[in-house]
Amino acid sequence: MRKELQMVETSQQIYFLAVAVVGIVLTILSFLLWKTFTTSSIFQKGVTLYQQKDYKGAEVAFRQAIAQQRTNDMIRLLLGNTLMQQDKLDEAIGVFQELSDRSPKNVDAYLRLGEALIEQGKLEDAIAVFHKLIHRLPNNTEVPLKVGGILSKHGRLEEVIADYRELTKQNPDKAVAHLNLANVLMGQGKLEEATLEYREAIRLKIKKADAYWYLGDALIQQGNREEALAVWRSAIRRNPNDKVALSRIKLALQDHLS
Repeated sequence: MRKELQMVETSQQIYFLAVAVVGIVLTILSFLLWKTFTTSSIFQKGVTLYQQKDYKGAEVAFRQAIAQQRTNDMIRLLLGNTLMQQDKLDEAIGVFQELSDRSPKNVDAYLRLGEALIEQGKLEDAIAVFHKLIHRLPNNTEVPLKVGGILSKHGRLEEVIADYRELTKQNPDKAVAHLNLANVLMGQGKLEEATLEYREAIRLKIKKADAYWYLGDALIQQGNREEALAVWRSAIRRNPNDKVALSRIKLALQDHLS
């Protein structure tokens, strides 16, 4: 009888303990959901104010959202943009610098940091930031296009090309290194060199269709329409759903007929 009573008491203790644990979990979950909802609401308010060009109000909202969710990189990026719109360049640079330090793969953080430094007249400091970005993310195919677009406005695209030349020397058998070099060479108008690099990327069996698209573009600009068509057709053989290559073929044929 005593053993049965002990078993009943033990079962009741386990039951009440389980109820207590569930209650704690539900309380924590409710708090997290409330916090997420609150942050989301403030964040949306900040976005709306930013779209309305109320940058001062947007700044307040984004700072409140960061106070509740310190690890959200998107909010920090928008806060930095808001500060730039108010010409608070020192503060914006601080935000972008912190963001690039804590999220080394955040391309936009580096780009915006560089742009803020350029607005301050610190072009050399901006170039150093872009240099770090290029070597930190050598396989990112967006970086050469975006950095090249920024620095070409200041006549400094050669420095981007130099970075990617160095990377191809360090990684001669890496297809993406040749693709990135080709893209910045295209931006400089060095079509023959770009063509060689695109061909090398394709020879190394690059998976990205960009190499085929842009090689065709380079050939078109050099007057080699038939060869460009052949390149785009080979891209379609690799991927029958390659709409970009298909659109380029149609456009080239239309131009030829007209």
